[in-house]
Amino acid sequence: MNKTTVLEYLRTVLISLFIALVLASVATAFSKIIAEHHVKMLPEIANTPKDDEILKALVQKFSDLSVKNPADYVLNVKLGNLYELMFDEKKAEEQYKIAISKSPYGVYSPYFGLANLYLKQRKYKEALFIVKKLKNTDHKPLLIAKGDFYMNLGDLLWQENNYSESVKQYKVAYFYYKKVDSEKKDSAIIGILDCYNKIADEDFKKHKIDDAIESLETALLYKETPIIYYKLAVLYKDVNPIIANSYMEKTYKMDPGLINFNIYEEILIKLIRYYYLQSQDIKTELYHNKLKAVRNFEKRYYITADDVKINIKKLEVRNNLLHTKQTIRVKFNIENASKSDFNTLFLTAGLKYNHNLKEIYSAKLYSKKKPLKSRTASEEYSFKYTYSDKDEIFSAKDIELEFYASKKDNMRKIPVKSIKIERY
Repeated sequence: MNKTTVLEYLRTVLISLFIALVLASVATAFSKIIAEHHVKMLPEIANTPKDDEILKALVQKFSDLSVKNPADYVLNVKLGNLYELMFDEKKAEEQYKIAISKSPYGVYSPYFGLANLYLKQRKYKEALFIVKKLKNTDHKPLLIAKGDFYMNLGDLLWQENNYSESVKQYKVAYFYYKKVDSEKKDSAIIGILDCYNKIADEDFKKHKIDDAIESLETALLYKETPIIYYKLAVLYKDVNPIIANSYMEKTYKMDPGLINFNIYEEILIKLIRYYYLQSQDIKTELYHNKLKAVRNFEKRYYITADDVKINIKKLEVRNNLLHTKQTIRVKFNIENASKSDFNTLFLTAGLKYNHNLKEIYSAKLYSKKKPLKSRTASEEYSFKYTYSDKDEIFSAKDIELEFYASKKDNMRKIPVKSIKIERY
């Protein structure tokens, strides 16, 4: 595999990270490969004295009720929950086990209480043993609860970078969610895709190209995404240009903004040469025309981060008198550093903070009649944005102003400028 292919594959990995950030900020559906969806186990935050007082009172209350109603397993489940909140996992385990011993056939809440406690303790075998005791039925809440358990297990294994085991658990979760047509199956699919992407990336680094291809093609059985198609096109480029082109065409239809057109042209040129040597004139001409169309599209719509220069003329942050609001004011111009005129340019700006991205500016600029000529700078533009102490961004430690641009509205906007904002 040549250096160009390696760099392009790594570029795609970085793009997928960027997509994850953007989609996390707008809460859209999948494409968040390497996703933010993975549940992080909450750290144990110490209870305040007031919290402890309330929890102890509740423990006493349900303990007394349990003595009066010894057959009521629900009271023991509640006690198990309370002891977990008090970080007394030993007593929580005892209560869940008592609840299991009391509960009638068909009741499953005590089992999941104990199983999820074992997950917290990273006792995966013990947790699975408990859940597998529950026989499958058509009872929808039970099947969803099983799906939730396997999702949580998958998330924990993901955090440990054990992607091969994590994907197995997401697949089980998907099985249960799909069985009852739960919307949660989409989360399971995201987990599956994330794992296969991670596995493929690791195989790629180890030069196991066939294994990387197998992982990505398995992922496509669950959901078709442009990122996966593009990765496969890059991997197949030097192996089988016919297959590489089939994946590249699907990427082109779904999300042309992902594509490095030098890579696409290289694949098409290989196909032209291949069919020419095979004396297949029709296909040779077909791919000649395709190459022309791709080059025309690239000229009209494709830009790189080096083509668009954002020159900041003024950037300031001001507080109101009560220091309850902050206003960011920005003045800038745009320099067309490319070889072609900008007949259109879609520009957005956003504030990145705490792994979120808040869009604060959007504009469609230029036209065929009034383009931004090649190697020239635009007039000055300005915008402002105000947020209050009620907004999450107000308490963010670090904020960056980021600009994104594209020549076509439905194409992915690429990052072209990032500036750290100093606040006082």
